Amino acid sequence: MITTRGNPTDEPGSERVPVANAAFDNVSMTEAVESILRMANASPGYTQLVCTGNLDHLVLIDRDPEFAAIYRSADLVLADGAPVVWLSKLNARKNGAAIRERVAGSDLFWELAKASHEQGTRLFFLGGSEGAADRAADAVRLRFPNVNICGTYCPPYSSFATDEEQQKIRDAISTAKPDVLLVAFGAPKQEKWIASNRTNLDAAVAIGVGGSFEMAAGDVKRAPVWMRRIGVEWVFRFIQEPGRLWDRYFKKDIPFLVRLVAKIVVGRS
Repeated sequence: MITTRGNPTDEPGSERVPVANAAFDNVSMTEAVESILRMANASPGYTQLVCTGNLDHLVLIDRDPEFAAIYRSADLVLADGAPVVWLSKLNARKNGAAIRERVAGSDLFWELAKASHEQGTRLFFLGGSEGAADRAADAVRLRFPNVNICGTYCPPYSSFATDEEQQKIRDAISTAKPDVLLVAFGAPKQEKWIASNRTNLDAAVAIGVGGSFEMAAGDVKRAPVWMRRIGVEWVFRFIQEPGRLWDRYFKKDIPFLVRLVAKIVVGRS
């Protein structure tokens, strides 16, 4: 089920900026966290969805109508990838708006942990590789001792699709009653799972966080700050996992980016 988008982010700076075949809320990291905390205190009758979009998501949206519809229905859409911000700036002369800054999901993870430490926001870590959610929770507690992690669960891959396992997941979440559910199944699986469960999850907000648990746990190294600032974090990730990421980056994402840039440039001329 895809729920119509609510309006918890209707505030200055939250207008959506079109990029390729999606649209992103024009918010800073601080504003994104504030919006999510407000959403956590709202009661719209369904779990509110936050998408963290990067270039790979744009490729998936272009090919997957269901994924595209989920993005349109999301309550908050953040620009996770630097290319998303670049494309918005390149296109700004035409549509008059550019995304102000990148809101990386891996950084958002830690900002929400900090908010939980300071305000008691209840967090639940769902998914990731085996043991990653627990290791991430341990890492968060070391940095933020008062963080309120109300549960973690990693569904077995072999039985994930069974009715029994799906009910087990929902029961674990209902028992914990998180304010913010962080789901690490990878895209588009995590977003589709949230969308299909939005009306039967006892969680105020759900966010697809990809590999954030592995990064927080130290299983996967994060790129140096200077690489993140200039938008080449993907190069660092590729060096760590070339076999897994070759097709994604060099056969899908980069050719798609080149076509988008060419389309914008030609359309402007």
